[in-house]
Amino acid sequence: MRAKEKKQINILVGDNIRFYREKIGMSRETLAELVGISPRFLADAELGFVGVSLTNIKKICEVLGVSADRLLWEQTEGTIDLSERLSHIPPEYHHLIETLIQTQLELLALATREPQTKTRH
Repeated sequence: MRAKEKKQINILVGDNIRFYREKIGMSRETLAELVGISPRFLADAELGFVGVSLTNIKKICEVLGVSADRLLWEQTEGTIDLSERLSHIPPEYHHLIETLIQTQLELLALATREPQTKTRH
């Protein structure tokens, strides 16, 4: 059941969750599933009708790759740099991320390489 009056903090947190979720192109359903909450609850939270527990704030931050201050204070900038996103990845996945980045760099190098012309001797 929705509260009769929205609390300002719930509105702020909800707006910020929606902003960063949309910024990375994630659907509400996907975020809800990854956090372990229902899409309806997430929708109510994004609209400021309900508050979000600290446990779920932490999970949302981990999934979105943002710091909690991004959700709790007014937005000062909308960009999320790569180092912030990577800081939320558990250490046991760092090697996998490094391997994926290296592979992407190799693919970029191949894609941007000048075409080689065949020479006849």
